[in-house]
Amino acid sequence: MKRFLKSVTGSSLFDDDESRTEDVVYVQQGAKTYTINFPKGEVDTKTTVKDLRISVLDALGLSHEHSIKLLFSGSHLKDDAALLKDFKVKHGAKILCMASKSKLAPPPSASGSAGSSSRNTPEPPKKKIIPPMEKIELVRKHITGTVLPLVEAFEANPPEDEAKRRDEHHRLSETVLGEMLKLDSVDVDGDDGAEVRKKRKVMVKELHAILERLDKVDKPV
Repeated sequence: MKRFLKSVTGSSLFDDDESRTEDVVYVQQGAKTYTINFPKGEVDTKTTVKDLRISVLDALGLSHEHSIKLLFSGSHLKDDAALLKDFKVKHGAKILCMASKSKLAPPPSASGSAGSSSRNTPEPPKKKIIPPMEKIELVRKHITGTVLPLVEAFEANPPEDEAKRRDEHHRLSETVLGEMLKLDSVDVDGDDGAEVRKKRKVMVKELHAILERLDKVDKPV
């Protein structure tokens, strides 16, 4: 099977390969990478975000109503009507997928004496509200101070045992994806929304680059 070499932006070095019959998009969800196929030439011409989202849900075995987030090169692919080419997604691109956990329905409210006792239950302390810029800075500090040294150690001396190497790759990838989820929750609708959005995009690109570095160690060329 031909190996596709991908750059940091996710594009394949074999985009001009005339022998291929399909466009391929790689979707990473957790430690797994899924291959999504489209007719040749359609990914960067007519394929929409909705087309990709439905294909990813099918690959994950989830219903089409399930909530997922698709990220590419710092952009959140959330407009179903948008074309993938608007985000510069091409054959060989690597998309990050974050699938939300199903929310359990709240338990039915108790009546009578139980309801009376619930009213006497003290409210939990309110969480401190962290400004958007501070949230991004906290992620940056955690990545540079804690995660990057671990990534560099993994690159410099990866376990020879394949199972141990994959376990370490999975652990570090999940850590990076967790930080990406924190960035996704940052509020960009405030007065400084444009600046927050810009800073978050830069940070997301850095996290993408780290994931690419981890993949190169786990799957050496």
